[in-house]
Amino acid sequence: MRHALVALGLLASPGLAQTTQVPPTPTTVSLADATAGLDLQLCEMSSLSCATLALPLNPRANDPDQTIDISFALSFAHVESRGILFYVVGGPGGSGLASAENYLSAFDPSLTDYMDIVFIDQRGTGPDHGLSCPVAQAVFDTAPASLDVPEAVLETAKAYVTDCIAELDADALLPFVDSDHAIADFEAFRQRIGAPKVWLYGESYGTQFVQAYATQHPDAVRGVIVDGVVDLTLDTEGFYRSYTLAAEKILARTFDACANIPDCAHDMGGDAATVYDALAKRLQEGPVMVPLTLGDGSQKDQPLTGALLETNAFYALYSPEGRAEFLRDLASAGRGDLGPMLQLGYSNLYIDPETGVGMEDPGWFGAAYYAITCADYGSGTGTPDERARRILDEARAFAPMAPRLFRSYYLERIACAYWPYQGPDKRPEPFAGGDYPTLVLNGTADPITPIPMSYSVLDHARNSYGVFMEGGPHVTWGRGLDCPDTVVQALLYDGILPSAHEQRCEQDFIADYLPLTLTDPAQMQDAFIVARAVETELYAWLPLGNWDGESVTSFGCPQGGTVSLAATSSGTAYGFDACQFWPNLSLTGTGEEISMDAMGDGLTLTLSVTGSQTGEITYQSSNWDDSYALTGTWNDHPAALSRDWP
Repeated sequence: MRHALVALGLLASPGLAQTTQVPPTPTTVSLADATAGLDLQLCEMSSLSCATLALPLNPRANDPDQTIDISFALSFAHVESRGILFYVVGGPGGSGLASAENYLSAFDPSLTDYMDIVFIDQRGTGPDHGLSCPVAQAVFDTAPASLDVPEAVLETAKAYVTDCIAELDADALLPFVDSDHAIADFEAFRQRIGAPKVWLYGESYGTQFVQAYATQHPDAVRGVIVDGVVDLTLDTEGFYRSYTLAAEKILARTFDACANIPDCAHDMGGDAATVYDALAKRLQEGPVMVPLTLGDGSQKDQPLTGALLETNAFYALYSPEGRAEFLRDLASAGRGDLGPMLQLGYSNLYIDPETGVGMEDPGWFGAAYYAITCADYGSGTGTPDERARRILDEARAFAPMAPRLFRSYYLERIACAYWPYQGPDKRPEPFAGGDYPTLVLNGTADPITPIPMSYSVLDHARNSYGVFMEGGPHVTWGRGLDCPDTVVQALLYDGILPSAHEQRCEQDFIADYLPLTLTDPAQMQDAFIVARAVETELYAWLPLGNWDGESVTSFGCPQGGTVSLAATSSGTAYGFDACQFWPNLSLTGTGEEISMDAMGDGLTLTLSVTGSQTGEITYQSSNWDDSYALTGTWNDHPAALSRDWP
């Protein structure tokens, strides 16, 4: 992975030349001291401390009996508090409390050593008042939405809004979940703890939140960090146009990149864009039924739709890893195996692959996404039908500019046109910043908050600095990269401003591509190649990767049979029952993965193999010393490591 910092065209170390400091602010108490008077409890979903405040449901009503419980997760500085950071996650619809501990574990440990950090479950998220309609959501997300049948598109959106709201049963809450109400809740917490000046960090939708917070409460702000930036001045059409056009270009760039990765080009067997377009055209004619093996070993046909393909393509663009994974699944589809593409769609949309029905996700509240978005942005004047038809007209004109991803441009907007609570059509003035520093982070390959949005903020906000990632993901801080991490940490811990108004980093556009396994039948004659391929698929087969790491669970293998997973004190135990990752090659036996960061770490497989090859093998791979071993028999001969050296 390459990463470097470029300042005004010159290479520089992110730790050098950053001598200008933020003006000193009055010393404040630590978060631990500030919250001493609150009733703190252990958070349900993490080891953090949680505080819950009963706040007015409708602040304008002045009705003390109408309240809503808003919860905050608190991470107290382990070594020394150098400030309080309000951390606002993306979405809207993400649960700050559910994701807090995972987020913090991804950062350099110094963050939790020196910063007090506060997460919020804003209105519409979390276990107490989360807005989720997984049944209606799965139907809507996978439904066809062709502009050739506009009435069907309108009916699909209407049905989603009607069915989702009925599934929610939250009529009293829905009018009060917009961002301004959530900002008031966060400010109420700050006031409750003594009104200290705080750092504001927002990722993706969170950048919209913190820009508005800082504008409404400038005296509360010690500094602003926005990462994956929303330009608040864009109206609804402008926002969706901007990101759909950006995503279309990034998808084309992803396809082009495959040609320059030998394994990807080999697996694809042709131009990646051509493979995608052929599959999209096939699905445009109707769903393709794909046989899936269920956890009990039975098989069930499930539909792969054009909506799932387009969703997978769009979601893949969020990160280098996602792009590589999507290309691998596309290569499988091009070879006739649609199972990985279907499983990816179910994973992205949180749909149970065994039933095709949406599932509850404790960290994401899909209906809150619409309840907040539709209330923050206006859909225009007129009746719901008039608004929706106007969006359809715009979509027809826009379609040629984004032929692969244009569903992203209009379908959510039509749902908002029918949502019962509409936001204002007038957009706010550009974020002006303040006497405090504003740090703007973004990636040039960001599909959902494209780089021009961040430049808009950088160019208008006072005391602003930009750190931009060439390539890379949506949201750049906390991914283990020196740039921008070093710049952010210097600002947060020591008040050291960036060395230049605008700086650049680099990261690979696509992560390492994992080749498809056993694409040549001749490879199956080599027991070692087969064993290595089994190990690869244990980590690449998406249902296994989505395992919760705790429950004893059985998953269907791609071509038949099952594999079970169970947690052990040292790692994971596998059980194979006629499991087929490839046609006509059946695996039965056991496996043990040890993950203790010590001698013995690695994977051991003890397998009986039947089908096109037969054998009894024991395979070991060691993470401790990067070695491999193989014993047993294969096709009635001793199984051995290959001696076919270069």
